[in-house]
Amino acid sequence: MTRWVALLMSVSMGCVTVPGGGPRDASELVMLEGDSIVVKESIRFAHGSADIEPASLDLLDAVAKILVNTKSITRLTIEGHTDTTGDPAGNQPLSEERALAVKKYLQLKGVEPERLASRGFGSSQPVDTNDTEAGRAKNRRVEFKVSH
Repeated sequence: MTRWVALLMSVSMGCVTVPGGGPRDASELVMLEGDSIVVKESIRFAHGSADIEPASLDLLDAVAKILVNTKSITRLTIEGHTDTTGDPAGNQPLSEERALAVKKYLQLKGVEPERLASRGFGSSQPVDTNDTEAGRAKNRRVEFKVSH
């Protein structure tokens, strides 16, 4: 059994509670895949701010659980991205502030600060078109890059 399978099995033993629903297995929210922690839902922020919406806290708790339980992950870079709507000069700092907010939340959940870094990329690294709402929604994201 690889350490990734073992990690996913250990994560799946923990449950999280979702507002308006029953408990969900942590593996329904996040998984370790290659050099990334993949979140299966978007981390949501209040419009135009770095305030994390309460609906995303269970997801971030699941990320924190992976990190607390997996000391072989010695470094995690939290990357903030935006779409192209709004002021480009404002999108860059907003992406940085959102990544930093996630970093601070993970620290509050017991992840050692020296294991975390945050970076914002604004709209410079789209994963989809910015010509449609669906594409813009995919571009507004937080990504987690793992180093060992």
